[in-house]
Amino acid sequence: MLKKIAAFLVFAILSMGLVFAEPARQGQLTPTDKAATTAQVVKIGFYPVSVYELEMGSNTYYVDMYVWLRWKGDIDPTASLEFTNMVEEWGKQMESLHTEPKVLADGSKYQIMKVEGRFVQAFNLADYPLDRQQLSILVEDAVNPADTLAFEIDQASSGIGSKLKIPGWSLTGWSAETFVHDYASSLGEDAAPSAYSAAQFSLNIERPMSYFYWKLLMPLAIVLLAALSALVLSPRSIDARTALPGGALLTAIFLQKSYSDGLPDLGYLVLMDEIYLVAYSLIVLTLMRAIYIFQKTSDFSAKALEKALSDDRKVMVVFAVAFVAATTALVGLR
Repeated sequence: MLKKIAAFLVFAILSMGLVFAEPARQGQLTPTDKAATTAQVVKIGFYPVSVYELEMGSNTYYVDMYVWLRWKGDIDPTASLEFTNMVEEWGKQMESLHTEPKVLADGSKYQIMKVEGRFVQAFNLADYPLDRQQLSILVEDAVNPADTLAFEIDQASSGIGSKLKIPGWSLTGWSAETFVHDYASSLGEDAAPSAYSAAQFSLNIERPMSYFYWKLLMPLAIVLLAALSALVLSPRSIDARTALPGGALLTAIFLQKSYSDGLPDLGYLVLMDEIYLVAYSLIVLTLMRAIYIFQKTSDFSAKALEKALSDDRKVMVVFAVAFVAATTALVGLR
């Protein structure tokens, strides 16, 4: 009895702790197109010239680019500019092309930097291999709050280098926007502001359809066709009728592993996984059909065997149409 009471008290205390626990604080990036009236506006531009070593497994890529800033005011934004999604600081290369900020004809100050480094971006691969991705460069002022310094995108001058190519991807354009990054924390400093201005430049890319059709879907379709061809053999040829779908099943597993090795560990199915599940189901049904018909027709006459073979051929057509319809529907949902 005492053990039950003690267990109840422990449960009650833990439950109260959950109830009164302070909710987790999480920062937030809020898009904005208007700077605070008190802020020094800094116009920022981006011009990537190359992107390489795009690795889906690690969600990273290297970018070589020019970044420039124009501003009027006493605050030098180059001193506190931070690339927030850059990793491997030891490998970063960042060089100001002017020793001191250049003063332009309108009185504004100008500085341009050559930047090269490895960036990280959490890719959403649910639509793989028809996925569209954004390779983003996110910069932020690390010292001055958003009401003191605010970024504005130089839309007119930003762009992409003419030789920028990403093997295996089609470049569809670029986008840029500004944010206010609210950390929802004082970062340990009393009365310190928690909101800072940020700017993001993104390259929009997508995989070509030929990669999906010829390198992923076509091999799977051939394997499935090989499995379904077992249904055109005589119902008495049980060895061949089971060997074809059995071998096709193993081949499909290896094909799936070959593309999965290039992806990070995911907690969800991608589009290609769903197509493979359809193929697996049809291959297994073909195998079960072959075994079932063999057992059912073991003592049948030649005429009955011909009828069973005719039915199998109809089933083969139905399975093939089902695969095409299911694949079309899954792709169409994307």
